[in-house]
Amino acid sequence: MNKFTYALALGAGLVLSVAAPNAQADPLVDTITPTPMDATQFNSLFTPSTAVLTSNYGFMNTPNAGVVESQVFTGTGAAAGLYAYAYQFGVNNVQDTSIHQPTSVNSASELFNATPAGSNLTGTGTTYAYVITNGQVGGINLPQAAPGSVVQTPSSIAWLPSSTTGSLTFQYLNPTTSTGPLGAGAMSGTIVVMSTQPFTEHYVSLQNPEPQTLYPWAYSPTPGQIGGIPAPEPATILAWTSVIAGLAVGNRFRRKHKTA
Repeated sequence: MNKFTYALALGAGLVLSVAAPNAQADPLVDTITPTPMDATQFNSLFTPSTAVLTSNYGFMNTPNAGVVESQVFTGTGAAAGLYAYAYQFGVNNVQDTSIHQPTSVNSASELFNATPAGSNLTGTGTTYAYVITNGQVGGINLPQAAPGSVVQTPSSIAWLPSSTTGSLTFQYLNPTTSTGPLGAGAMSGTIVVMSTQPFTEHYVSLQNPEPQTLYPWAYSPTPGQIGGIPAPEPATILAWTSVIAGLAVGNRFRRKHKTA
């Protein structure tokens, strides 16, 4: 076998090993990568099914830490049969009184009683969630950056299925991507998760160095089919590998530029 053929076979094997399911057990956690969708397009495909549910949360030594906003939309036209669950996490511009530092949110998690539904409303491939850009949807507030920062969306979204229900975790603090927590004064970017199930309400758990003392409510699907999310195609994996590599190069370039 010549070197070129060997390299080609090795590369194909690596791709297939990444794309293939775990032979020992099904994956416990699936990662959802949201696709950008312009607010104008979203509003042309979905109409509000509910009013905005605005619910406060608090931590020990920070009783008025922030709010969770959620709203449910019903799909029309190309989105018929879908319910869109929109979420936004707000952090008030207040301090933790025990340490006299601005409060923040590391992550947010809630029950999501049906496997997120796949859709391809932007023509860029199947996705299970969207991040709204360039505007407002329904009554959800416009995103707002914390002072000195940029508008934040989760560094990752995790879907964790169990036998009868599942949960979503929106992760902001992430050392792998050098992403900080959702800061004081921020209103996060609006994330929309798709489902075929109508809505109910559940408590939301938010993580901070302090224990949570006040739990907010948010909309969630009624019970439906529970399972894992299909793995991306090998071509998609390769595309995302290129993107990650590009981001890494960009980060190294910015670090060198800052130290120059």
